[in-house]
Amino acid sequence: MKRVIYLIIVCLFVSQGAFAGEKDSLWIKANDAYSMGEYNRALLMYQAVENDGYVSSKLFYNIANTYYKLHEDGKAILYYEKALKLDPANEDIKNNLEIARLKTLDKIEVVPEFILTTWIKDLRNTMSSDKWTWFGISMFVVTAILMLFYGYAPRMGYRKLSFILACITLFVVIVSFIFAANLRRQANRADSAIVLVPVSNIKSSPNSSGNNLFILHEGTKVTILEQVGQWCRIELSDGRQGWIQASDFEMI
Repeated sequence: MKRVIYLIIVCLFVSQGAFAGEKDSLWIKANDAYSMGEYNRALLMYQAVENDGYVSSKLFYNIANTYYKLHEDGKAILYYEKALKLDPANEDIKNNLEIARLKTLDKIEVVPEFILTTWIKDLRNTMSSDKWTWFGISMFVVTAILMLFYGYAPRMGYRKLSFILACITLFVVIVSFIFAANLRRQANRADSAIVLVPVSNIKSSPNSSGNNLFILHEGTKVTILEQVGQWCRIELSDGRQGWIQASDFEMI
């Protein structure tokens, strides 16, 4: 019986290793195809990796670049947004997303937010969730060392200094974990989407008989507020709202 269990475990590890090797090989082949300008073939292989359940900002970024080369701007924006959701500090993703957005027809103004909120978001987006977590852990270790030094320092001046520094690093630890949790929650949210049809009529009610409020074009980003059957109520960055068919967009 022990031998059977051992064989099963070995087979599981071997199969997982073979799967990982096959996925890595497919990733390399897709990158090679992209570098040679064979974008359709590269896209098929990237999609195969994605369909296997692999989630990565690099994968989404490469898929977005491939769609952009194939002049499918809506899909390119969708995958740039997916990549940015996982890696908000990546400047290449931000720059390519802005370039792709320049080709969209809808130029929607963003309602300005409080400047302090913008600064906090910019600071939060300087690192990914995982990096903020590791940074917070490292700062917690520093805090612990400072507290030990506070307890055993030979002079009162050193104790005061170590206590003040420990308070500062502890504050940094708390902020780091808050940023990490916020970014992780944001990555798991499913409330934003990209319009993927050439033209979508936004209605005043969740049915085709509603009045046309305005139209949106491919590549426009919307926020999903609620869903009723096959219709979703959306909001644009300028505050306008309306109903759109669920088949006209794809979630980020």
